[in-house]
Amino acid sequence: MLWFLCIFFFATTVWLFLQIKRARQLMSDLKDSVHAQRRFLPEPSSATVSWNELNELIGETNDFVERHRLYAEENTGYSKQIESMLRAVQEVLVIFDGNRVIEFASRTAEEVFHSGRSMKGLRVDTSMRSLALLEFLEKYDNDSLDGDNQLSYDHAGKTYWFEASCTQVRSIVEPRQMSSFLVLHDITNLKNIEVMRREFVANVSHELRTPLTIIKGFGETLVEDHEDLPIEMRARYLNKVLNNAERLHVLVEDLLCLSRLESKTETFDLVMQPLHGLLADVSEDYQSRLQSGQEIVIDCEDTLPAVPFDRFRINQVLDNLIANVFRYAPEFTTLTIGAHYDEASNMVVCSISDDGPGIPAEDLNHLFERFYRVDKGRSQERGGTGLGLSIVKHIVQMHQGTVSAESEEGAWTKISFTLPCAKSSEKVTD
Repeated sequence: MLWFLCIFFFATTVWLFLQIKRARQLMSDLKDSVHAQRRFLPEPSSATVSWNELNELIGETNDFVERHRLYAEENTGYSKQIESMLRAVQEVLVIFDGNRVIEFASRTAEEVFHSGRSMKGLRVDTSMRSLALLEFLEKYDNDSLDGDNQLSYDHAGKTYWFEASCTQVRSIVEPRQMSSFLVLHDITNLKNIEVMRREFVANVSHELRTPLTIIKGFGETLVEDHEDLPIEMRARYLNKVLNNAERLHVLVEDLLCLSRLESKTETFDLVMQPLHGLLADVSEDYQSRLQSGQEIVIDCEDTLPAVPFDRFRINQVLDNLIANVFRYAPEFTTLTIGAHYDEASNMVVCSISDDGPGIPAEDLNHLFERFYRVDKGRSQERGGTGLGLSIVKHIVQMHQGTVSAESEEGAWTKISFTLPCAKSSEKVTD
């Protein structure tokens, strides 16, 4: 009997040991399945699986793994969609970890800072070489950012201006860690406009100050010394006041015209019409100003195609260009108004040329800038505002054309502008 009990006890112990071993193996396999995020499929012959508790556990675990897999797929797809959208954003977007290793960079960031190449895995310090940016990040790390977060970056001969902001986000690589999300908003155009505005205000102030000072000075003299001034001197002073008042009027009118053109509030009445008639009319307007030995020549092709243009505005362009010849090259002998068709660009090229003293080569690239004068002293004496050619440029550009200047100092000057031609199917009005 004792031997029987011993054998029974030994068999039971062995059976329990094997069951425990199988259960441990089953738990280990189940653990591996969970880590691998796959369903657990035990062998049907396993007796241990027949336990209801284990069956329920395996079933619940498989359901959990399946739900987690579906969530992960959805989350991965959603993350890729967000990453694709962020890459398409026009701003500079960069996500980097605590070691400043880049986890994500938008396409704009790669174009500006890394010649379009991928920045992922690179350090911010080496790929975004900007001292101002690194100083900004140092302030951000030390929680010492002030209100001014604007910084500049020089690249390929161009200066970019950005408004920077940075915040903490969950890491892309390791969700349990935090990364930094850097956003650089491009304000380069705003900076350029601000510089232009300051220069414009300074130039306008200077241009207005001169005639106003002259008017004020001579006006005070006429009032205070009216009885003591000879009649001839009074007339001379009054003439000075009148001339500078006229100069002031012309300047204000040009400023208003330029302002309307630059703000694009002006509406142009583009009508299909030939240029011949307008060129002839403008030439006739200036015949009375010709001196002995001077002439105006019209060099216009007979087969010149029609052009859609605003007659008043193009008349203004021609007036400005021809008036400049009379003002700055009064010693010319021949002033040529030309127009020909350029087949390569499908444009009509108009030009005003003279055989006057010419313009220095270093001044040609600045002719169409506001308030730019080749000879500042002589220009003011002759009544120029320095805005005429800038107005010309804006009018032509609003006709989808271009302007250019050529000159040989001491020989000739030629100012040209282009106008897009009419399509052959469009009607021409005389």
